[in-house]
Amino acid sequence: MAWNMEEAIVYYKKQGAPADQSAVTALLREAQAEHGGTIPAYLVSTLAEALGVKESFLLAVIRRIPSLRLADTHCLEICAGPNCGRHAALAEAAEKLRSVKITVKFVPCMRMCGQGPNIRWDGKCYNHADEALLRQLTEKER
Repeated sequence: MAWNMEEAIVYYKKQGAPADQSAVTALLREAQAEHGGTIPAYLVSTLAEALGVKESFLLAVIRRIPSLRLADTHCLEICAGPNCGRHAALAEAAEKLRSVKITVKFVPCMRMCGQGPNIRWDGKCYNHADEALLRQLTEKER
């Protein structure tokens, strides 16, 4: 049976969306799963209108939850723990490599200090991160 957005909206409204952010998150996860692992931009505006919220609200929820991804947007999480000292340099390198859309987030210590600096690219961990690794990850996406 094909996914029906209208039925999903009705269901999650009954679950408390948009007041209950866990219901909103569940709706976004379902939408993402049905659209090949990313949430298309048009769908964000459609869902916002159907839920009676601003698009910026849904975008904030998506940015806050690393497993949620907008289409054509990648999530780069950089360990900001005390032993990954070069995290600022990695953020600067990511800014230079804007060939693909990247959301950069600093996260608490990833607990892999001996292998740092550490990053997570779209949920997958990488150790010994440097500008060359970031370039390699963004090249794969072109």
